[in-house]
Amino acid sequence: MPSTTPTRDQHFQTHADYGEGVRNNAKRGIELNERNGNKCATQTGKVRAQQLANGEGVSLATVKRMHSYLSRAETYYDNADSSSDCGYISYLLWGGKAALGWSRNKLRELGELNEG
Repeated sequence: MPSTTPTRDQHFQTHADYGEGVRNNAKRGIELNERNGNKCATQTGKVRAQQLANGEGVSLATVKRMHSYLSRAETYYDNADSSSDCGYISYLLWGGKAALGWSRNKLRELGELNEG
């Protein structure tokens, strides 16, 4: 059974193997948010978008937060009336569906996803 406690190395390791889909979604979210007066998302979401758009590595804790947020907020993206909806924009800022799949797979790979 995989450990639920991250190893010392996992705490300091960063992950940037999320691919162009995640980067492009974050860039699109930034663009849409700027067109919308930059009013959507928290500061954390805006910072996350910049990290992802720039291809920066993210920590295991951040991968967990991404998976948690994207899993919960998928409905806001799926049910948005338009691309100017803040739920839609915020979801893209966190990397969108591409990031949901990547974070799920990364957590599985690291033995950190409890699908019990």
